[in-house]
Amino acid sequence: MFILLLIDIFAINFKGVLVDRLIVIAFLLTASATFALYRRTLRLWQKIYFGFFIFYPAIAASTFPMDRLGFAIVASPFLATLTIPETRFSDNNYDVREQFGIIAPMRLQLIKKGFITETVLGNTNDEDVVYLDITSIEITNQTNDTTTAVITTKEKSVQATFAK
Repeated sequence: MFILLLIDIFAINFKGVLVDRLIVIAFLLTASATFALYRRTLRLWQKIYFGFFIFYPAIAASTFPMDRLGFAIVASPFLATLTIPETRFSDNNYDVREQFGIIAPMRLQLIKKGFITETVLGNTNDEDVVYLDITSIEITNQTNDTTTAVITTKEKSVQATFAK
């Protein structure tokens, strides 16, 4: 295998990239098969050499998603500051804003305005409500954990439940 790889690199150039990859994969498979089949009879240096071809691809494959997860963890506070929620509806008493995340689906958030502060009354991810062009909102029922509102658009009125 190693001789075939050297011939491929220096003497003959095979067309395409797939042949080069197949030679390397065949080299890794034969080395790992040698380790798996003959590990009881191999010397220590042979176990280290051939065992490297089994464990190195496994370690490389397991560390592949680590940089993506690390980026998501490190960059998420910065990316969260870049996402400003869009206000879909606003009047003197209430705001309806889009609430979204990097992976989370879009939701609507109902906010009651105060003089200086604001209170979140709840969120909804009901698809009948999320994509509407809201023209008015009327609160019909409010408990400690849910708020029911009638959302009106130009075409229709829809009842929505916002849960905390």
